[in-house]
Amino acid sequence: MQKPAFTATAALLILFVSMPSNAEVVKKEMPACISEELLDEIITYISKEDKTSYMPLLRSGQCIKLSPGMTVSVIHPGFMVSTIRYEGVKLYTLPIAIR
Repeated sequence: MQKPAFTATAALLILFVSMPSNAEVVKKEMPACISEELLDEIITYISKEDKTSYMPLLRSGQCIKLSPGMTVSVIHPGFMVSTIRYEGVKLYTLPIAIR
């Protein structure tokens, strides 16, 4: 007779596991990269408007462009660099993207 209690517990567990923790909506277009070093590199290229250098990082998948409205999970908000998870991948971005 414990089956209904087990079913209810399992349903709640599935609900909580499927919900992103600390979900945030991206507020400003920013790059996000798989390492802090790559994030620093792409920001330098973008600030110099060096498209020839930053486009290969985006094409390779080492960095992505976060767009307003995208939903990400915030792992660590950080002061200078935020750690996020997007589509299962841990990335680093500037905090202004999610604040």
